[in-house]
Amino acid sequence: LRAAGEALGGQYVAVISHHMPSDSLVIDDAGSLLPEVEQGFSVMSDIDPARAAVPLMMAGGVYVDHEFHGAASLLRKPFYADFLHGNGVGHYALVPSAVDEEYFHVMSVQRELGRGAFSGDEVMLMRTVQAHLRHVLQLRRQLGQQQAQTLLLQGALNALGFPILICSMRGHVVSANATGQQWLRQPSCLLATVERLPAPARRVLEQACGHAVPMPRAAAWQQPDGDLMIALPFAPVSAAASEALALVVIQGLRWRNAVPDTLLRSLFGLTPAEIRLVHHLMQHDEPLTVIAGQMHLSLNTLRTQLKAIFQKTHTSRQSDLLRLMGQLGLVRSPAIAGG
Repeated sequence: LRAAGEALGGQYVAVISHHMPSDSLVIDDAGSLLPEVEQGFSVMSDIDPARAAVPLMMAGGVYVDHEFHGAASLLRKPFYADFLHGNGVGHYALVPSAVDEEYFHVMSVQRELGRGAFSGDEVMLMRTVQAHLRHVLQLRRQLGQQQAQTLLLQGALNALGFPILICSMRGHVVSANATGQQWLRQPSCLLATVERLPAPARRVLEQACGHAVPMPRAAAWQQPDGDLMIALPFAPVSAAASEALALVVIQGLRWRNAVPDTLLRSLFGLTPAEIRLVHHLMQHDEPLTVIAGQMHLSLNTLRTQLKAIFQKTHTSRQSDLLRLMGQLGLVRSPAIAGG
């Protein structure tokens, strides 16, 4: 952000968001903003003269303070006299970057006090690169959102008290939750080194990765120590991945059991409605027409939910789904418990 601000004739740069329903301004990304300006902004933002230019910016126009208000007028505004000038900022411009249902985002380019107003060439450059800046800032925001989602997911997986790993079909571990990392450090762990990977474990990983089978599918293997190794299809071969990956879950008496619904959400991304259907299927061996009536759903809705469950769990039939749920120990049916 700082490099972009300097290229546009500024010294400090930040991303500011206007929450339209409440008409409040917040700093979305402080960038290279002066700490004094960042701290005082929440107090002084109500008298920011740029508020008058919101219609201009909503229409895609670049706001340049001295162009919009006039240089002489700025000197009389408290926002400048009592706030910006006292913190070493002389002028600033706002470049619209994105808008959604609630927020309007702009890039604030600020110029240090004593340097003078933005030149005509600098303003022209802002307008010229505006579309590119908008794209860059949108990517930056999306990356931040994805990083936040990744941290939330990692936290959810760490909260589960059993190993969860992402592996190649050769046994290379790409990622693991906290319990999985601890398990990998144990001398008895069969996935600690690729060279020690037993043939049954390799076959399970190969099936989950789609090797020598019509399509990737869930598979399981009872390890000599009693733990159950379950491998689920995770990521197929693509332009972004040179080899397929499997999601590996280790279940056993020594691992703390997770709340079933939490695991179904974390591993498969099932919705509450889909989770209810999975539980019902495990407990009632009846035709879909009967189950739809029992759950007060239309048959079409039930079939839509079941199709989504198949896609998310990489199964294609109810029998495969029930077998997978039984292997995971999430929900039990009398048939699976007895078999």
